[in-house]
Amino acid sequence: MEEIIDLLKYTIPSVVVFAITYYMMKTFFEREKKLKQEENRALARKDYIPLRIQAYERAALYLERIDPNNLIMRVHTPGMSANRLHGELLKNIREEYNHNMVQQIYMSQRSWSQLKMAKEESIKIINMAAQQMSEHATGVELSSAIFEIVAKLEKLPTEIALEKVKADFQKGMA
Repeated sequence: MEEIIDLLKYTIPSVVVFAITYYMMKTFFEREKKLKQEENRALARKDYIPLRIQAYERAALYLERIDPNNLIMRVHTPGMSANRLHGELLKNIREEYNHNMVQQIYMSQRSWSQLKMAKEESIKIINMAAQQMSEHATGVELSSAIFEIVAKLEKLPTEIALEKVKADFQKGMA
């Protein structure tokens, strides 16, 4: 019996020391893990914000570039036929869009939807003007028809989208 008591004299304090050490180490490592996770989140936010800003900047630039007025000034060259100008305008809008598609990851769904709507509406304006053209119409005639349609609009789709994209950006950065 005395042997059991001697064994317990050594075992119980060892178990208590082990339990206390285990608890302290567990608590320490959990706290360290939480600190590391918070640090990683802060780093991710630090990297994410510039990407988000860049996405909104590129969206604003895209909307400016596909504005029918700006687009015609950039794409039209002297002597261009209406058919060729029509094709180049549509190609330019689609290429710009494809180039900026990845930005949707960093933008709100509302902003991206507005951008897509502005793209589709700009294409619609160009197509409406192109349908009015004869087979031998010049690029100047197509440009004039587009300008006439645009002049009848209270606001261009690109302007509406740009206002909403800016508002979403400001709301998201506040």
